[in-house]
Amino acid sequence: MSGTVTAKTATAVEFLGRFAAGLRLDRLPPEVVEKVRCNLLHDLACALAAHSVGDEAWPLTRGLRPAQATLICGGEKVPAEHAAFANAVLVHGRAQDDTHFAAKCHAGSATIPAVLALAEATGQGGERVVPGLVAGYEVATAVGELFADATTARGLRASMLYGTLGAAAASAVTLGLDTAGTTNAIAIATSFAGGLGQAWVEGSSEWRWELGMAARNGVLAARLAQAGARGAAHAFEGSAGFVKAFTGEADWTAPEDWELGERWRVLDVIYKPYPVCNITQTPVALAIELATRYELTAADIDAVRLWLNPADRSYPGTLNAGPFEDVGATLMSARYCVAMGLRDRTATLAGLRAFEDEELLGLVKRIDVIADERLSVLAARLEVRTLDGRRFEAELIPDDATYAWDWDGVRANARRLAAEMRDGGAVDALEDLLSRIERLPSIAPLMDVLA
Repeated sequence: MSGTVTAKTATAVEFLGRFAAGLRLDRLPPEVVEKVRCNLLHDLACALAAHSVGDEAWPLTRGLRPAQATLICGGEKVPAEHAAFANAVLVHGRAQDDTHFAAKCHAGSATIPAVLALAEATGQGGERVVPGLVAGYEVATAVGELFADATTARGLRASMLYGTLGAAAASAVTLGLDTAGTTNAIAIATSFAGGLGQAWVEGSSEWRWELGMAARNGVLAARLAQAGARGAAHAFEGSAGFVKAFTGEADWTAPEDWELGERWRVLDVIYKPYPVCNITQTPVALAIELATRYELTAADIDAVRLWLNPADRSYPGTLNAGPFEDVGATLMSARYCVAMGLRDRTATLAGLRAFEDEELLGLVKRIDVIADERLSVLAARLEVRTLDGRRFEAELIPDDATYAWDWDGVRANARRLAAEMRDGGAVDALEDLLSRIERLPSIAPLMDVLA
């Protein structure tokens, strides 16, 4: 896909732009197209099940003109960049959206709303949508893999930082920009990227808006490039560029082989069965399993111990023990998520809002989170001791298939989410349209369902 351009003959942004602009539907591997279908179904089902979050985003967008793109669950049409913003907030509103773990990035929340907004505004169909999404995922995660560990350690949030780049690449391809235009869009987006992780530490609400801004800023970067704006050729490796600014590394040299078009990073995207952080997925599953199998209630439990990989345990927000005032705090807190799983035997968006539930908060205080370097990332071991002296334990070490579902797995999860949607029947129509997304001449029918 990348032709003869190498890191030695092009700057980093030129290399990324050339790759993205060269993507064509008929040249994508079938498994990549299938993964895009799965990502769309998962993330859009999450958006439909997060309709209550729209009450916070829609007032910022409603009534704006021109009417170009549809608000998911809201129905009104607003300018494309504003639809991208609000819809990204919904996709990310449950924190259940797809994840590329190596890049620590929710690439789908940034790229899907941007592509859908521009495709609807310009009358494009699946032939342009699918390559646009692939471009977004590949650019966001290729850069994220290189720098996510370093930028996260500095307090930056990877999803907005790299999601903005992905949204710009995706938007440029959706708009049909050539190599120069796509390169400029990505370069401009390096100045539009940012986002902090402090929301996870304090349990505040910025996390919701960061993905909205990533999608919006990606659309704006592409539209600016379309209008002739030029981005810095050395946007990444320059002395005051992206790498120096966000990692502190001077004299960075781009890798000789990005593996773009050879190793498809979109295939590494994983999904979440519950509306909580990736790190707390496994602990919640274990809590639900033990509570269900042994018919435990909160009143039965004396103490709980949870073991996590040290990197997962130290991630911002994991050790939050309250007080809780926002879903951003509860979905990150391993203690709260385990308590919810044990008490409710499920995990829902409504359950994450039980900020003053005395029984639940009392259980939170009886949970200890312990580092265990023998556990891999995303793995967990859970021990529950009861007041009558019983002890129950379970462990789960995820493998490649645990959270990387196929179409049937994503469909099954979407049907579980239907109970939290305004109209669970929308899942059938969504599945039908997305199963043939690459063949749709227009995405208007899809947006009608999402409206």
